Amino acid sequence: MLKAILFDLDDTLFDHRHSSRAALRVLQQHYADGLGSISLDELEAINLVILNEVHIEVLAGALNADEARVKRFGMMLGRYGLLPSPESLQDVADRYRARYQESRRATPGAHALLRAVRSRGLKTAIVTNNLVEEQMDKLQHCGLLHLIDSTTISEEAGYSKPDARIFQAALNRLECTADEAIMLGDAWENDILGARGAGIRGVWYNCYASTRPDDSVPEIQSLEDSDAILRLLLLD
Repeated sequence: MLKAILFDLDDTLFDHRHSSRAALRVLQQHYADGLGSISLDELEAINLVILNEVHIEVLAGALNADEARVKRFGMMLGRYGLLPSPESLQDVADRYRARYQESRRATPGAHALLRAVRSRGLKTAIVTNNLVEEQMDKLQHCGLLHLIDSTTISEEAGYSKPDARIFQAALNRLECTADEAIMLGDAWENDILGARGAGIRGVWYNCYASTRPDDSVPEIQSLEDSDAILRLLLLD
């Protein structure tokens, strides 16, 4: 019997892509001579690759969030032959961060989906990789926190997705077993394969309209049809 839905946060309940694209426009405008002709889609794709690479160092404690941001933009700009000074990099990182923070929002449909899940008597939980302060601030800012029964964040859990132990920690907090939960998230390796490794079924939120690696895993591309998603989750 299903008892809980585990949700990823970034690019699932929290619209990271929206904030990231708004902030990348600041970067593009600041370096108009070098980046003005580069499409936002290309910058977004490169930023995502570098973000995932550098974020590993943040999770390992080798870099703090500010240092990682400066490093990330140095790597990105270097790909286009731009070599700003450390001071310039810090300035643009600060500008990016400010715009990102201003643009934060929940993914369209997230509030209604969480309310619908809870209305069916199911518990809701967050399982996310990042720093506790960062993730809790997003939940609070976006008005999601009161709709969540439990949060498991890699910094405090001591494990990062796709490690099965972070999923088990979430299950323990919810007092349910793997077969009583479903994981919904956008990252195939971290969310779907990670959950599978813990014995939890996964539903892929394919927000970037990518090719599904495994057709046996249910897929959604929007959070805005709560009824359809609930039917998928409950298999009714």
